Amino acid sequence: MAHLLRLAAAVLLLFASAFAEEPLPAEIMERDKPYGGHPRQLIDVSARPLNQLKPAILLVHGGSWQAGDKRTASTKVKYFLQEGFAVAALNYRLHPEVTPREQADDVAGAAVWLAKNADRFRIDPRQIYLVGHGAGGHLVSLVGTDPAFLEKHGAKPSDLGGIISLAGKVYDVPGEIAATDLTTTEGRTLRQVFTGNSAAWPLASPAYLTNRAKPLPPFMVAYASGEKNAYRQAKPFTAQLRKAGGVAILFEAIGRTEESLFRYFGTAGDPTTDAVINFIRRESNIVVASSDKRKEVIPDIPWIFAFEAGEEDVAGRRMTGAEITGLVTHEGKLFAGNAHSDGAEATPRGQILRLDAREEAWQLEHQMPRGYGEVTSLLPVSFERDHEGRPIEPLSYLFAGAGHRREGQRAASASVFIRTPSGNWTKQEIGEAPGAEKASVQAIAGWRDPKTGLDLVFAAAGPAPLGITRGVFDPSKVGGIRFDAEPEHQARGQQKVVGFAACGEHLFAATDRQILRRRDGEEASWEVLMDLEELVATRPYLESLDIFWHKNYEIGAFRCDTARTKTTLAFTTLNRAFRFSPGDEAPVVEQDLGNLVRTQLGREPHYVRALDAKLIRRKGRDTEEWIGLEVYYDPDYLVARPNFPYWPTGFGKDAWYLVRTVVEGRASYRLEEIKIPGHDPYARPLARVRDFELSPFEKDNAVYVGGFAPWFEEASDTAWIARGEM
Repeated sequence: MAHLLRLAAAVLLLFASAFAEEPLPAEIMERDKPYGGHPRQLIDVSARPLNQLKPAILLVHGGSWQAGDKRTASTKVKYFLQEGFAVAALNYRLHPEVTPREQADDVAGAAVWLAKNADRFRIDPRQIYLVGHGAGGHLVSLVGTDPAFLEKHGAKPSDLGGIISLAGKVYDVPGEIAATDLTTTEGRTLRQVFTGNSAAWPLASPAYLTNRAKPLPPFMVAYASGEKNAYRQAKPFTAQLRKAGGVAILFEAIGRTEESLFRYFGTAGDPTTDAVINFIRRESNIVVASSDKRKEVIPDIPWIFAFEAGEEDVAGRRMTGAEITGLVTHEGKLFAGNAHSDGAEATPRGQILRLDAREEAWQLEHQMPRGYGEVTSLLPVSFERDHEGRPIEPLSYLFAGAGHRREGQRAASASVFIRTPSGNWTKQEIGEAPGAEKASVQAIAGWRDPKTGLDLVFAAAGPAPLGITRGVFDPSKVGGIRFDAEPEHQARGQQKVVGFAACGEHLFAATDRQILRRRDGEEASWEVLMDLEELVATRPYLESLDIFWHKNYEIGAFRCDTARTKTTLAFTTLNRAFRFSPGDEAPVVEQDLGNLVRTQLGREPHYVRALDAKLIRRKGRDTEEWIGLEVYYDPDYLVARPNFPYWPTGFGKDAWYLVRTVVEGRASYRLEEIKIPGHDPYARPLARVRDFELSPFEKDNAVYVGGFAPWFEEASDTAWIARGEM
């Protein structure tokens, strides 16, 4: 937007006689200012003088391209002025006098006029948001995707703060004409406005133009749930924007029609209005004062979908999956692993996705062979010493554990897929699990043995006879990694190793019900520090739990508690959060997670399962741990609440995570929601929060989170990644 700042200053000097007036001392309300030579090329501007520059909303009316007037925006002005925005509204030339592309040129001209006059209205010319309704939504989307409109006026799409389309009439003209009965009023309008010249339709279709503007301005695409064609047009257009590397929010205005969406827009309590304001504030980096002094520094985190399974990458490869199982940073890029639900597809194949930059689209990095339906673990590991302990140039690998199901007479095998420093992928089989339906590598860890000096990688596979297997860097092997033929440790019975934690001078591991510590050295072994089965047999941990869970429990969110000076491990199980220090008789209960759900959400949980955890540091706040959650609700509670958003399986249709903070040795917990604007929990899935990762990109203060939709549901392509701005 520095371009528009320079443009604004230049025009104020060169065209003072046409536009420059003294800034008005009181509330500014100007009407019918010409931005062009046609009688309809007029703009109204309302603003309040503030000490700081403010964003501007430029409203573009609807009317099926043939009617409408800027006066319809007059009822919206007061509310947005109160929220700290300037508000402008324009008239544009109408069909049949002009075509939609000529109308879009009017919108672009009005936007640049507003930027040139930004100083008069105390507007930030870098934060002008085009807000179009109906046909106006189509026009602002054209301006945001095709640079030709703004280039006529010396600007470009990325100079805008963003594009907001409210119930946009059409984004794909050929597709809409093909899907519409042309004998209806709607069909006749499409034919009249876009003529019978089908060769011109793509140039009037924003969905066909998303690759023209580099970079794209941020988009918010709102559609009315009461319009049958709205989702059909809005969803693919949003996907095209994301595929082209743009930021695009898809918002569903639940219970609204095209008409009522705009009627309630600009009124207190309207969800669409709130979503638009949050979108603008996030893109403008505006912090709103709060009675909570710490929230004056940081507003609530706004979330948007960064990826939804079923999208295609730039090479046309389909990215699928029922769940995102892991997110990691490797070589300055973001990687994600996905998984398929059992039975969702005949031949599911796990995938690893990659994001090279915030503004770019996700792409398929690697697809596993048939039979390997899920990425069960994902971790980068570096080596500075080889298998004999000799120093080497640092080498960075990415390890992806895989889940494999038994096929006919072939036993299920646990394998690791390895991305080498050159970017190639190799596969190494850790071992087989005869008789088991499925084998997988549940966890991976990197570790330097302090006694041997070797750099090691560990793959935790299960079930038995698989276990914790050691690997080293050996340049003589394919891919440079060699795993031992036998595991260092086997879990008890059918249990599996679920996680590692490097804490203090030791490497720890957790199985479903035990905590282990590695004895380093040439004859390395693993010792049991804590056994949950023994604790459950002697302590009242099972109180308030259904009898089913007396035998079905496992350790989750296993990690090192870095908030304490003493070596301490943290984990969850039995609906509780624990901490444990080696040498202690028993773990300490920090929080009853079931009670937390009851008191904070007013719901009755059957069980609360914690997943992966991530340290998050935010300016103005204590260091936090964010822990993904899966909540299963009591069947009796659900039966009594038929309108509660949950899957028939008992899982909620909303996504929550734990925030753990330790201050002066005391741990506190609260629940936070991944709330996507416009997401309808009854229509589209959003459930378990699996993993978090901070953005690896320069000057990007965001966090990414991955999750899934319904468990036990035979549905593929329900995986999602959300991005939160911190």
